[in-house]
Amino acid sequence: MVEFVSMENDVNIKDISFINNIKSMAVIGPSKKRDFFFLRNHAENFKGDLYAIHPTVKEIPGFDQRKIFTSVKNIPGDIDFVFIAVPPSQILEVMNDCTEKGVKLASIFTAEFSDSGMKEGLELEKELIKRAQDKVRILGPNGMGLYYPKLGIAWRPKFPSTPGKIGFIAQSGGICNIAIYATQELGINFSKVFSFGNGADLDFVDLLYFLSNDSETDIILCYIEGIKEKRGDDLKKVLAQNKKPIIVLKGGKTKTGIIAAKTHTASISGEDRTWKAIFKQYNLIEVDTLEQLLFAARLIDYYGLFDLKNIAVFSISGGYGVILVDLICAQGMNVPPFSPEIQKKLNSKFFTLGTSSKNPLDVSAQIYHSKIMREIIDLALSDRNIDALIMDLPSWYFNIDFHIKKDNTFEPNMIECLSLGHEHKKPIFPIIQRVNCPNDRARISRKLAERKVPIFGDPLEFMTLISKISKYSKKRI
Repeated sequence: MVEFVSMENDVNIKDISFINNIKSMAVIGPSKKRDFFFLRNHAENFKGDLYAIHPTVKEIPGFDQRKIFTSVKNIPGDIDFVFIAVPPSQILEVMNDCTEKGVKLASIFTAEFSDSGMKEGLELEKELIKRAQDKVRILGPNGMGLYYPKLGIAWRPKFPSTPGKIGFIAQSGGICNIAIYATQELGINFSKVFSFGNGADLDFVDLLYFLSNDSETDIILCYIEGIKEKRGDDLKKVLAQNKKPIIVLKGGKTKTGIIAAKTHTASISGEDRTWKAIFKQYNLIEVDTLEQLLFAARLIDYYGLFDLKNIAVFSISGGYGVILVDLICAQGMNVPPFSPEIQKKLNSKFFTLGTSSKNPLDVSAQIYHSKIMREIIDLALSDRNIDALIMDLPSWYFNIDFHIKKDNTFEPNMIECLSLGHEHKKPIFPIIQRVNCPNDRARISRKLAERKVPIFGDPLEFMTLISKISKYSKKRI
């Protein structure tokens, strides 16, 4: 029997520490109608022994016929993990087999349990848990289960295979899909992703405890619609012992949203003010969109935790610089003058009419002198009064067809400029707009991601986030 982990203050958490050592798995119910979709996806990168379970299928294109069995019980050796995609009418028999075989973890894709809102579905879910006998831990039903790139566990095709240090817990499989594919563009990587659906067995509290103690995870992302009744105290105790940044997106905050959450995963959302009180008490970073969730993770992943008070602004347009100053100040941060010593040095670097060497820096057409730009940014970040630099840099400057004089050194020089934040241990936030030259923007984004420099297309994508992360860091100390 899988034991529970006993924590202080009498809270019980289901033990899933074995997940880091999964060596074998089976896909139960690979469908010919779906072209064996889930089996093919897991076969892409899984590093252990993979089996297919179907009562009648004897051959699967491209899959070893010797690893196809009619029941999980017939597989020689141990099976650590199963992905189940069978009709609800077959689920109890399958669970009986998994329990008898000694399977440790089952991910159940099958839906129409408590999520159906019907008494029959709820009763079936209860019986499913009963058949598992606390021997098989269950993700789901009505969920995608586990994505674990280090071991090659992936339920969809072309999921990234490079592991990172960001963990993600979500009740929505669709949101997980968006987030996982988005990491390729954002230049971040997940350690593990849990899509737990109805959470009939393993729920949000269990999974949060696991990630908060997982040596492969440094940052925790959460999409949560609600938790089970009587789990509120357990959640608070898990949060109290957590030492990692938790970024949370709460679904079901309005009356209509609560109804939608109940339909989606049969979740009890609870009052929004109660959740906000928990987030505040335990210093969680709350965001409003999936994009913010990922952007906040990227900022911490790239720059670590920071507390920003005084910001330097670098702009091609004086007007855009003014807009940035207003946005910065609206978030409770400052755009202070440079120190006299630094200001004097900056003055000597500006030689083009219509520019300004003060904060906000307005470089205008002098941007084409890319070597001087490096000196300007280096000076601004060397000021003890400055914590970070926000840069306005339209995408067309990276397309040589728009240059006054063709300068092939511009791009590599600017890449170096934008990487100076790491040298000074002060974040740089480049805003490279999407208004023109999208291909050039994408190229620069990839190059900067390799150097752990995030780019944004709109200041609103990150402005509130740097304020939230700063508040988190300040309270954490």
